[in-house]
Amino acid sequence: PRLVDPGPALAAHFESRATSTSSKRGVTGKWKRLGLPRTGLTVDREAKAIRLDFVPPSGAPQTTEAASDDTVVSLSETLENKWVKHFHMETHAARSVPLEDGVLEVYSSSQDNALAQSTIAAVLGVAAHKIVVKCRRAGGGFGAKLSLHLAAASATAVVADLYKVPCRVHAERRDDMKITGGREACSTKYELTADAATMKLQTYTVTFTLTGGVATDDASGDLGMAVAWSDNCYKAEQGHHAVGHAVKTAAPRNTSMRSPGVLQSHCAHELAMVQLADALGQPVHTVQEANFYRLGDATPYGYTLGEEGFNWSIPQLWDALKPEYLQKLSDCDAFNAANTYKKRGVHMSPTKYVMSLQDWKIPALVCIYADGSVEVSTGGVEIGQGLYVKVAACTAYALGCPLELVRVGDTSTDKTPNSSCTGGSGTSESACNAAMLACATLKKRLAPYLTDSGGAPVAWADAVAAALGDSVELAATGWNDVSSDEGFQYATYGVGLAEVEVDVLTGEISVLEMTIHMDQGTSLNSAIDLGQVEGGVVIALGFYFTEVNLIDDAGKQTGDGTWEYKPPMISDIPLKFNVSMLANSPNTAPVAVLNSKASGEPPMQLASAMFLAVRSAVAAARKSLAGNTDWFTLPIPATPEAIRSACLLDDANLSLTATS
Repeated sequence: PRLVDPGPALAAHFESRATSTSSKRGVTGKWKRLGLPRTGLTVDREAKAIRLDFVPPSGAPQTTEAASDDTVVSLSETLENKWVKHFHMETHAARSVPLEDGVLEVYSSSQDNALAQSTIAAVLGVAAHKIVVKCRRAGGGFGAKLSLHLAAASATAVVADLYKVPCRVHAERRDDMKITGGREACSTKYELTADAATMKLQTYTVTFTLTGGVATDDASGDLGMAVAWSDNCYKAEQGHHAVGHAVKTAAPRNTSMRSPGVLQSHCAHELAMVQLADALGQPVHTVQEANFYRLGDATPYGYTLGEEGFNWSIPQLWDALKPEYLQKLSDCDAFNAANTYKKRGVHMSPTKYVMSLQDWKIPALVCIYADGSVEVSTGGVEIGQGLYVKVAACTAYALGCPLELVRVGDTSTDKTPNSSCTGGSGTSESACNAAMLACATLKKRLAPYLTDSGGAPVAWADAVAAALGDSVELAATGWNDVSSDEGFQYATYGVGLAEVEVDVLTGEISVLEMTIHMDQGTSLNSAIDLGQVEGGVVIALGFYFTEVNLIDDAGKQTGDGTWEYKPPMISDIPLKFNVSMLANSPNTAPVAVLNSKASGEPPMQLASAMFLAVRSAVAAARKSLAGNTDWFTLPIPATPEAIRSACLLDDANLSLTATS
């Protein structure tokens, strides 16, 4: 294709044709797509901020004020985290090709083909059927391609439409980082009260302030997730309250990033447990255990543990790792007593990650060809999460054909239209369900041909040939729709144990060992789910330690290239990384796909164990070097500079004592 310079025509075209899609896919739409409860959330829009409050459902505790007596401990803290970039390996990319009849074929690195289709159609002023959006796979997304891909896709479409030639855009890394935001900076303030005798939380109140950039539509959805996941695994006896704000700034628009809002929310509650333990002079794990939910407890967010598919496996997961944790605690104490400039820390974190599959409306098309081979296409996009592998396996399972006969086709709006976005860790199982629904239709049509007159099985290819000989249709669609009046439908659980070592002189850290034990239900593919655990933890490792992106008042970012911005490298990952899954724990929720649970985002929360283990090591250094046992927090990310400063190392600690 020849290169063209659209010049002012392109800008004029955008100015005349650009149509906002925020009313279609704004705050409410994102809540619906990402599994937030249907009740209890209220929104108050203002010019530069969105406020979101959680209102406890009828019958839930309504107060967050504790009794005033000498046995009540009151604590508060504010946790700050900076912006984090998505840093997907493939930058934003798109290619548009004009076809006959005014049709545009758009290849977009996208997590939402349907949104790209409707947006491009609006920009060009044409019907949606004139725009075909395809994606074989996106080279990573992590949420960045839920909406921020639209600029590249729309720009190529406008050029291709104006000049009737193919147009391609593939952003250079620094440009890609400059024009897009990332995970929102967040200020999280919590206040708690607890009974000093029982160590139990009485009240927990948390306020989130997220920075949306020039627009808050995506940030408001992430804020909703921060609120609705804010209880984690802990019960506040007299009341839990969460509230938040999403504010506008001059910076580029932020958008969802893997485990949006929940990563910050989870860490705040874990830090609260550490602070409470510090104030009470108790081991952290003892305080955590005292505040765990119990089977039969009702949560503030409308579900009861032990009912309606909500199993409660945290005690089982916790007990499996606790002996190792206690041994490491003892070993760390001995190591720290023997070493001045190297300190070790240990921490164990639990997570309860709730899901609502009703928010993924995913279509599927399954075609069986004359030779017995099968093609399945779904509305889910492959972004490295293994969706295609799971869909192929579920298709072969549902049809009863050999796996090697199944091919997964491109995700394309002319095959599987009107799909929900790919994100929130629910797409893989929803796409599998859609494919199996289509397969059920085909299996019913094939049933008369799968056995002979004597009841003996017939070879797959022969059965297909016989059905086609009788003019049986061998293409069918499926539609994943598990709509319900309920909010959340099940939870993925996990526990993470981290052991770290801090170099007090430099602030550098080594993650000596990370052990994770997950309840994934009956995994659709344990190898993929294991990889999702490892990958999610490494992404969160960057959030906690290495990735710094500062924004000045004019909205300019400092981290627009890898010279300043540092995603985790091979030297940052745990030296020993153990992942296991709870056996014989099928997901019994009515919506569960083959008794599986979501993977991807749920284990990310467990990276807080590394962050809080580093804090424990720093606390040991402060006590050893300065005799300081005051409460303190580390910033996020906890860079080497921040860690070294927090250790309270001064020149006196660096002097050698002369010996005779």
